[in-house]
Amino acid sequence: MADLGFPSRMRVRLDRDFRRAYSARLRRDLGFASMLAAANGLQHPRLGISIGRRVGTAVRRNRIKRLLRVAFRLEQRGMPAGVDLIVQVRPHEPRTLQDYREALLRHAPPLGELALKAPDRGRIHPMGGSEAADEA
Repeated sequence: MADLGFPSRMRVRLDRDFRRAYSARLRRDLGFASMLAAANGLQHPRLGISIGRRVGTAVRRNRIKRLLRVAFRLEQRGMPAGVDLIVQVRPHEPRTLQDYREALLRHAPPLGELALKAPDRGRIHPMGGSEAADEA
């Protein structure tokens, strides 16, 4: 049986990695959330979750995050390698694990392919800004 863990190397944790995905502007609507993608230059996909207080109580937010992490962990083989996937959760009733798995499988691969074809989009400039800001 292959390892289906979710170690820290599979998580987007740093602010600069989240900002890179936001500035890449590659986004898909999942209904209950938006998914953003950016190339990360690694040999594996990573998942980041952004969830605000307006989604609900801490119990609800933690349940949704746990379900999204498990869905990613179970479907990581179907995710494109070398891509950071950021899920921005909107207020909604928690869904089933199968709903989250299907949403990730349906939207992550095409969005990841777009991110890999445009790897310079959203790259963070060494001085702290994005290259898009330098061109403007």
